[in-house]
Amino acid sequence: MVRATGLERLYSVCSRAVADGEVPGGVLIVGRHEETLVELAFGNRAILPLEEPATPDTIYDWASLTKPVLTATLFMQALEEGRVHLWEPLGRWLAVPAGNPLCGVTPRQLLLHISGLPAGLPLPDGGCTRGEYLNLILETGLQNAPDAEFVYSDLGFHLLAAVVEKVYEESLETLAQDRILRPLGMTDTSFCVASGDTSRTAPTERANGEMLRGTVHDPVARAFGGVAGHAGLFGTARDLARFCRMVIGRGQLEGSRILQSATLDRMVAPVDVGSGNARALGWDVDTRYSNPRGDIFPVRGVGHTGFTGPSCWIDPPSGIFIVLMTNRLHPDGHGDAVGLRRRVANVVAAALLP
Repeated sequence: MVRATGLERLYSVCSRAVADGEVPGGVLIVGRHEETLVELAFGNRAILPLEEPATPDTIYDWASLTKPVLTATLFMQALEEGRVHLWEPLGRWLAVPAGNPLCGVTPRQLLLHISGLPAGLPLPDGGCTRGEYLNLILETGLQNAPDAEFVYSDLGFHLLAAVVEKVYEESLETLAQDRILRPLGMTDTSFCVASGDTSRTAPTERANGEMLRGTVHDPVARAFGGVAGHAGLFGTARDLARFCRMVIGRGQLEGSRILQSATLDRMVAPVDVGSGNARALGWDVDTRYSNPRGDIFPVRGVGHTGFTGPSCWIDPPSGIFIVLMTNRLHPDGHGDAVGLRRRVANVVAAALLP
């Protein structure tokens, strides 16, 4: 379905990416405010063991889209309720070892990826629980001084998730459903794919000899049963489009408000994080990860990518958003959605921006 002149070429752009082996297939949604201008399923959601065509209701592993959609949004809810604030030392909520500089790190620094934490931390031999991994992060401490450098880090969102759970005294999974997914009508989004939905879930790649399908690709989140602050959500393009419309609607979708307008505006406001990079609270703005913005959209929106292939970009002034769901890792881990994201964004911007 394509409703806007100038967007018809998106089908050939997506088909070419499949033919070139960049992605096996995917689902693309382009919208402007409440209107869906494009909904396009292309290529396959599975290649091995058998080919299965992508469909609009295909469920994808959202990977790091979990960060802005869930963890950052929950934190902003806690912020506007007066339960936390951006400049509060982490030691206020978590048991940081005495003398560890992490004690003074703030949620603002975690949300902007300028806390000084390393990008990641390997799981210990034999695995561990989420709580044990949290303690390991706290014991490891910082790689850089806070505010010194932008380093995209999964670890900060483990810490933010722990703060949110402590603030609300509820599990991340329960908070996700009660405070975000159910109010926004994101009925196909969850941490764990229901057994009956596995057949419409896009597989990623093999792990331990088995093709991952309905099981989170991220090894750390997988070790925790698929529930983590940095990765773990699965969902459809349609559900992510609903979340994007909430952002365009300044915290509200179809009469359901999950953030106040001022809070949402603060969340997506650009912040200079050094060396020519800009981020927002939980979102990308202008960094080397900004490929979903393409080359034509002005530097004024927000978006995010996921390692497994999904992405979104939201341009609030124009009301335009792009959701691109792919499982670029399938079947052998060698796909690449970066070029496709840029080409799609350029076609959309050229067709829709005034």
